[in-house]
Amino acid sequence: MASDSQFSGSGPGSHPASQEILKGSMRKQLFGQTWEFPPKRLSQLLSAKTRKLATTTPTANDPPITLENHHIVIDTIEKYNCYIDTLADAVAKAQKIFIERQPFQFLWTTHDDERSHYTGLVKFLNTGLDSCKAGLGSEVQQAIYKELKFYAWDKPMQDGVDGAHPLKPDLAGVLGEGEPDSLFWRPLLGGRGIEIPGEVKGIWPELVVQAATYARSLFSGYPLRQFALVIGYNHKERAVRFLVFHRGGLTASKPLKLESKQGQEDLILLLSSILTWKSLADAGFPAWCNEKETQVHLPAIYPTPVNIHNDLHHSACVRGRAAHVYYLHIPRPADPTSVAKAVGAPLDKDIAPVSHTQGIRQSRRFQEQVERSQGGTSNAVPQQGGATSVSGIRHGHETGSVTGAQTLSSGLASLQGHLSESKTYDFGRTLANVPYVENTHTSIMISRDLALTESPLSAIRSPNPTSVNHLKPGDYAVLKLSWIPGRGLGHKPIEPELLANCGGMFGVPRHYYSFLAHHQDDCPTTNHLFLPSDTDQTTRWDLFDADVSPDNIPEYRSLLGHVISHAGHSLESAPDFRSLLLALVHAHLGYHNMCQKGYQHRDISIGNVLMVDEPIESAHFHIDTPDDASDRDVRVNILSLCKDLNISNQCTGFVIDGDMAVNWETYFKESHTGDKSGTYQFMSDALLEAQADELDYWHSPIDDYYSFYYVAQWACIWSALNEPKVSRHLDTLRTDIAGTSRGNATFKVLEGRFMTLEMYGALLTEARPFLQDWYRALERLEVVWVNNRDNSALGFRSRADHGLQTFLRVAHKYLVEAQP
Repeated sequence: MASDSQFSGSGPGSHPASQEILKGSMRKQLFGQTWEFPPKRLSQLLSAKTRKLATTTPTANDPPITLENHHIVIDTIEKYNCYIDTLADAVAKAQKIFIERQPFQFLWTTHDDERSHYTGLVKFLNTGLDSCKAGLGSEVQQAIYKELKFYAWDKPMQDGVDGAHPLKPDLAGVLGEGEPDSLFWRPLLGGRGIEIPGEVKGIWPELVVQAATYARSLFSGYPLRQFALVIGYNHKERAVRFLVFHRGGLTASKPLKLESKQGQEDLILLLSSILTWKSLADAGFPAWCNEKETQVHLPAIYPTPVNIHNDLHHSACVRGRAAHVYYLHIPRPADPTSVAKAVGAPLDKDIAPVSHTQGIRQSRRFQEQVERSQGGTSNAVPQQGGATSVSGIRHGHETGSVTGAQTLSSGLASLQGHLSESKTYDFGRTLANVPYVENTHTSIMISRDLALTESPLSAIRSPNPTSVNHLKPGDYAVLKLSWIPGRGLGHKPIEPELLANCGGMFGVPRHYYSFLAHHQDDCPTTNHLFLPSDTDQTTRWDLFDADVSPDNIPEYRSLLGHVISHAGHSLESAPDFRSLLLALVHAHLGYHNMCQKGYQHRDISIGNVLMVDEPIESAHFHIDTPDDASDRDVRVNILSLCKDLNISNQCTGFVIDGDMAVNWETYFKESHTGDKSGTYQFMSDALLEAQADELDYWHSPIDDYYSFYYVAQWACIWSALNEPKVSRHLDTLRTDIAGTSRGNATFKVLEGRFMTLEMYGALLTEARPFLQDWYRALERLEVVWVNNRDNSALGFRSRADHGLQTFLRVAHKYLVEAQP
């Protein structure tokens, strides 16, 4: 299982990710998940479409998609009326016009290098677009891509993504008149965006991985889009493929041989499908959430569209869950309510956390600019404040990633309202030499006039909550969206159930509700249409010589959302060691609360354990201590330790996310593919070894407790309070822990002889004895279980009890016994 972004970023001693490293990451993501469809079928999938049963009453044979049954109902193209199918005569006319123009003449060149083909291919494609417009006639007038035109580009884009060097697409399909001087993946005020990139190469595998880097950037610009389209041209074969990237991988057209009449007709058919798009929803952009105007519609808990206050996190990838987290604000009655007034307003004064990860030097300089502009420094983050990343979770080849290319916490984004020098996006990238501009109508991919003609935000299909905390004016909330995979027809997502049953418990944020996102006309936001059935291997494009196995069956994914009560900030930004340790105690109790309800989190990471500086009122921590419980003494001791630690209902540490959680009632009865869950940098050694050796392994609470240790170690090493006189030693430690040398870093922390204040900084030096005691206590606890691995719900609950007791005893030593 490769990470979503296992490549270097801009951390200490590192450089922006090279193209080869980035392409290697894309290859790993796409591996085993590449498909090819005939042009006719792909034209239907790309076409504007309406759901046949949208206005009829669902029957038993065609039930509505809900949280309860979405894993069973697979959307298929047969359920839609595809607009391209009604334009057969117009398409035939366009094909005739195109062929008569003898476009193949443009593709001849006296050289065979890639660049020599750019201009000819551009002429070929633009001639195709002109032919489509001539053939379709008035049908094109309402098309949102009616101004689409291709240009030979081959120069850097203006915005890079997640620490990688700016990309240089060979071709650029853009909207508007005249060739642009510069292009953006997500355009700023006055800039122009790239709609359809193009890549030219002589080998399909190399072409596809490069095209995937463009798709990744398109997804980064607009994370909730359903697909990203790239044109690929193999100049040696004289063949074009339409490459449709989605959260389950890649679905391409079969190669269109451009020297043949059939290939040219197929090209016109696919271009015509693009010209049927009359709304942003047709082009795969969400109709229920207007990212471009910073609004989202959550009708179950608030009657009118809600303002997106800022982005907290986005996981940059092509295939995967692609978790995206928004911070929402319900306007007070006296607040401006129009988008025109709301967009561009400075962020709320309550939100100003700064997190320090591999980009710490760059981030620190950025913070210092902010502090100078504000006339001072502040680490205070009130209850509702915070901007942290929520790590993406892997399934198959996906992971939550915290490597150098991805800034874990996006606190810098929350400071953007105070600067005019640069713009920092939610995923931590800074655009050099680009004027700062807040989100505006003109920063969308489609024109402002078009945006104003869009239909109102459509409702989201979700079950009516029987018990829900409704949002009120002035409230803040967090909306997390991710493309969850269906793990077979018998699997149900656990996260909605976990949040509903555990939300509001001590150490767990309050939960509002969960939903499946839908477009207009009850069209579900999934990638199902771009995939074959799980038994149909005839459409597999064996691009990377991947073995066909249960691990690479089609990954059907649906966009699932959760609304919770508040955001936190990273443990890295703790104001002192005691605050960090107390937040860890509270988060441990939140994790144990999940275990008491029968759930195991299985992805404890720096992005999923958060803290707040002002305590939030939660339910009191409670643990059952029945007389017949085998671990009664352990549970009684846990309560005693909590009393000594003065645990009340005031909570500062939380465990969030539940993408990879399991329910112990069903977990041991289900079949499993052997995938290991977690985020690489925080997985236990046993999990990593089992993953490397492809061994079966039961992920138990002891692995999660080790993950808590690695989270704490990470936070102590990356703390902004560490300001050694010479940074070399700390920089090396950070590079090791964030890369593939965590073992080296852990050894230095646990066994290294010299770790002085001058070499490593204040917080790490203070925390080191605690980390040493905790790790050794975990090792002793693990030895006890080596010969007693009861892989059952009862056995796992026992491990959860013993693991919590072990940690609380160590925390007690430093929070209570160490006090004067």
